[in-house]
Amino acid sequence: MLNTHIHAKRIGFLLLDGFSMIAFSNAIEVFRMANYVEKDHLYQWNVTGLEGHHTCASNGLQVQHTCQMPHLFEMDIVFVCGGFQLFKLNTQTHKIFLKRLDQANIALGGICTGAYVLASAGLLDGYQASLHWENSLTAQEEFPQVNFNAHIFSLDRNRFTCSGGLASIDMCSQLVEQHYSANLARRICEQFIVHHLRENTDIQHQPIPKQGKNIQASVKAAIHLMENNINEPLNILEICQLIHSQNRTLERLFQSHFNCSPKEYYLKVRLTHAKNLLKQSSMSISNVALACGFANASSFNKAYKSQFNYSPKNERSILELAS
Repeated sequence: MLNTHIHAKRIGFLLLDGFSMIAFSNAIEVFRMANYVEKDHLYQWNVTGLEGHHTCASNGLQVQHTCQMPHLFEMDIVFVCGGFQLFKLNTQTHKIFLKRLDQANIALGGICTGAYVLASAGLLDGYQASLHWENSLTAQEEFPQVNFNAHIFSLDRNRFTCSGGLASIDMCSQLVEQHYSANLARRICEQFIVHHLRENTDIQHQPIPKQGKNIQASVKAAIHLMENNINEPLNILEICQLIHSQNRTLERLFQSHFNCSPKEYYLKVRLTHAKNLLKQSSMSISNVALACGFANASSFNKAYKSQFNYSPKNERSILELAS
């Protein structure tokens, strides 16, 4: 059992109308499970909303509040739990309240589109932040001072944001690891029958056909080619020929949509696939390199280090230590 003479971590959840039930439930369950596996009160939590005694989720179910909003000033971390109804939020009221929480030195988090509300209050300026891929392009245009990324979650100083869905398990488990230990986070995974936790460097998979009018058809076609040609990568000129696009045009579109070149985007796709293979398969590192289109282990190692700040060998070592 952990030495927990310190006070339990106090977690608050501010539910917005139409919040994502799965994202909220996954987050709160991580903290509950930490208490369960340690047989100790490592975490306490309270749930509240803007008004009334309950808040309705996007699935129509209502969650009862356990406290009133002023009680959140007693918390160590407050998570804003959002959903897909961005424009139905009473953002002015939330802005004022969240700014007061920040002034009280309370760490703030955003689950699903909760990051959007934090950004609208100016509380993510200069921070790395993660938001669901459906909303990230719009949010980046609206809040240019926020560094929205494509990661499943982000932990940046006293701001904790995730894209929603299952990503809240990954984010909150990493917070448990920071608060207590990697061993505790691993035991929580075992209880949830989660084979491995994803990291904040993992990229959200974006279903290109569902990204709507914001993404040009040529960009969608290019990304499909990239994702379907990982072990034998095409060069960018070949991709341009196959999708009937000019190289300069494709470069401009990728810079506009993803703030990187097609070549850089393609490399990230291949390295993310390599990361998943290292985590989920028993393939040797050299075979993973070949499977992801690298001519040799040396070039793979160099690219992997540049992207993730550690080597493929370190990736495997971390997994072995956790097992």
